Amino acid sequence: MAPPSIPGAEFVGSEECTTCHEAIAKGFPTATHARLKAHGDNAKNMGCESCHGPGSLHVKSGGERDKIVNPRKSPTTCFQCHTEVRAKFELPHHHPVLEGKVSCADCHNPHKGDAIKGGGTNLPQTLKGGGTALLGHNETCFQCHTAQRGPFVFEHEAVREGCLSCHSPHGSINQRMLTERSATLCLKCHFQQQTTAGRIFIGDSDHTARLPQGTCWSAGCHEAIHGSQVNGHLRY
Repeated sequence: MAPPSIPGAEFVGSEECTTCHEAIAKGFPTATHARLKAHGDNAKNMGCESCHGPGSLHVKSGGERDKIVNPRKSPTTCFQCHTEVRAKFELPHHHPVLEGKVSCADCHNPHKGDAIKGGGTNLPQTLKGGGTALLGHNETCFQCHTAQRGPFVFEHEAVREGCLSCHSPHGSINQRMLTERSATLCLKCHFQQQTTAGRIFIGDSDHTARLPQGTCWSAGCHEAIHGSQVNGHLRY
């Protein structure tokens, strides 16, 4: 895809950017985006300016912010490559990126390390003063969704697996950005057994009459879906 355009500006090269943004340039070789390499003539205009636009006017002005593209304020820049993600933000339930309330950079690292914050790890870390916190994708979600962090006396094991076990991070046709709209989501982990009498058991409990009432979390059964302080069955 073509880099963003800035009227009247020309490309100056990433080395020019380094003179002011030394810290960012130093960490960039570790970034996922750094793997997007080209060689020879194909490499022209690639680098910082492939996302931020040609920088000559920005440099000449001494770093004026309105003379360069800031993808944090303009997700369209990210969508030039991530076209499939752009479509997900059009779904009925999505993070408000197009509305300007959330930025791609709130969840992604464009300049250093894995582009997905947490890098796919989800390891427990002991905190000072006791307790543990999860590293990885969950920590990114917990920056905003603090109520779901816990700690809970009775944890839902799915939270340990990661928020993405149940939620689609960019957008979904389902409420709360769930990957499934019905009990099918829960039954992916919670084994069901049908007896010869046609009864459906989940664990040691007969759910034959319960499943048709609605989703597991909206039928008055397991409302404390992330965790509960008082009930081991996550009922409240």
